[in-house]
Amino acid sequence: MRWEALAFYIEPRELLFCGKAVVGVADVDMDDCAIAVSSIKHAVISVEDLHGLTDLIRQGIKPLTAYPSHYMALVTHLLGRVGIPRYAFKVVNADPHITPFKAVGAEGIIRNIAYLHGVLNIVARNWVRMGRPKASYAIHAMLRASGYNADRDLANRYRGSIPCRVKLY
Repeated sequence: MRWEALAFYIEPRELLFCGKAVVGVADVDMDDCAIAVSSIKHAVISVEDLHGLTDLIRQGIKPLTAYPSHYMALVTHLLGRVGIPRYAFKVVNADPHITPFKAVGAEGIIRNIAYLHGVLNIVARNWVRMGRPKASYAIHAMLRASGYNADRDLANRYRGSIPCRVKLY
């Protein structure tokens, strides 16, 4: 399966003070439990210019992002003030600076967000077999079992079986 991921990330302090946001596009190739991210293109824009994402949302394109759970209330509130409501984007409970790889620069953050949503697709595809887990627990458990960086506490909360080991390219 091949798809194009539109991802964005804003540091919470940048969002609070109308700083800079990273918006990017990457090609994601998935084959069973192998995920490859390629052709990453990104731009650093002003938070005030994020209202351009709302035009894409009206066309049915949901941007992807990732934030740790302790930032989500602040981020959703501030994105709502910018004009992007919570239902308009897909989010994974993870820190894209370190999960699944240590990100260096904006391109690394976009790559990590694409990987996290690829693993989320694997979890969704195996939902019944995994016993309908909470997605963030299963994502971190799969990443940790595969040898990648993941939140240990979230991974330990998952009690089901892991359908496969993830390979990220």
